[in-house]
Amino acid sequence: MTTAVPTGLQLTVFDETFRNRPHEYFDLLRQAEPVHRDTTLGRVVLTRAADVAAVLKDRSFSVDNRKAAPDSIVQRLMTAEDRDAPRSMLALDDPDHARLRRLVTHAFNARAIEGMRPHIAVVADALLDAVADAEQFDLIEDYASPLPIIVIAEMLGVGAADRADFRRWSKGLANVFSPLRTPEHLAQLKVNADELSAYFARAIAERRATPRDDLISALIAVEDNGDRLSTQEIITMCNLLLLAGNLTTTDLIGNTVLALLQNPEQRAKVMAAPARIVDAIEETLRLDPPVMQSLRIATSPRAVGGIELAEGAAITPFLMAAGQDPTVHSNPLSFDIDRLDKTHFAFGGGVHFCLGAPLARAEAEIALSRLLARFPDLALAGQPIERNISAAFNGVKALWVKA
Repeated sequence: MTTAVPTGLQLTVFDETFRNRPHEYFDLLRQAEPVHRDTTLGRVVLTRAADVAAVLKDRSFSVDNRKAAPDSIVQRLMTAEDRDAPRSMLALDDPDHARLRRLVTHAFNARAIEGMRPHIAVVADALLDAVADAEQFDLIEDYASPLPIIVIAEMLGVGAADRADFRRWSKGLANVFSPLRTPEHLAQLKVNADELSAYFARAIAERRATPRDDLISALIAVEDNGDRLSTQEIITMCNLLLLAGNLTTTDLIGNTVLALLQNPEQRAKVMAAPARIVDAIEETLRLDPPVMQSLRIATSPRAVGGIELAEGAAITPFLMAAGQDPTVHSNPLSFDIDRLDKTHFAFGGGVHFCLGAPLARAEAEIALSRLLARFPDLALAGQPIERNISAAFNGVKALWVKA
């Protein structure tokens, strides 16, 4: 008997198998229909590494969801507010994307991120101090979630008096990626977005009058042949850094800890040689990445993996499926930090490769090194582990551990 190919809502977090064991569906699709027409949701799904890589690197595909065909899930979920909202570089094509990325890179670069490493360590140690005497604690709520929020707040120059509001806005806006878009949910998102944007607008005005040694001041000062970032562009960039940066890093830290605690032989290798935490992070990015999928739109009739696609076709490259492709990795579902080829697509690819990848890697490396050094006997506390219900992100709701 032929096994039915999963499609539609089966390929979303609303399906229990997909949420907890997505590889089962990825394997079926890769074998039967690696370029799968999901007619229920109006998209094309990619699960083969070669196809994912080709689409991510091809500049002729768009990241602007407004260019998708009217019957696609992308268009169906879009509200009027979504269409009119200022767009970050994640949803802009060249030349607009290239211009913003060029300007932002002057301020948010490797040197700035390297300069944050001592601060990241201080933040990590303070959070670990707070749970040092606890019999058990939720690694997500107490460590993996607050750490990147505090770090980006420090980079942006958010004052200590404003940190509580900043974290509240951050946690509230994290729900923007929930697929459960009720009117109440959208209204609450708007409140948080408006308050945070107003905060950034005030901060930008203050920095224009009195510059400081922070990222907002650096973004204001950026200049390239007379071109500068507008106030709205800086606000949008700050929101992007906060949202994309804190959620993905939280999940990267949580997923890596979970993998190490579930694979004691791999954890032992890291404990014996702490620098190998970098290998563990890269293996997590391959096997259980924080970002499960991406989006591209065909701007003209195209062929992908031998399948003809129409203009406006919405394409979902499953980044996780590409990292688990057995044609690239042997025993792809095993967590193996000794794996020589850790090729993955967790940070996307091509011109849209994640600008924050170096910061995410630095935060995860420092956070995990500090955690394992402080709690060498860390273990799972035994509570059930549930995956988040998020449109594109992949992590656990809570991760209770005992020291």
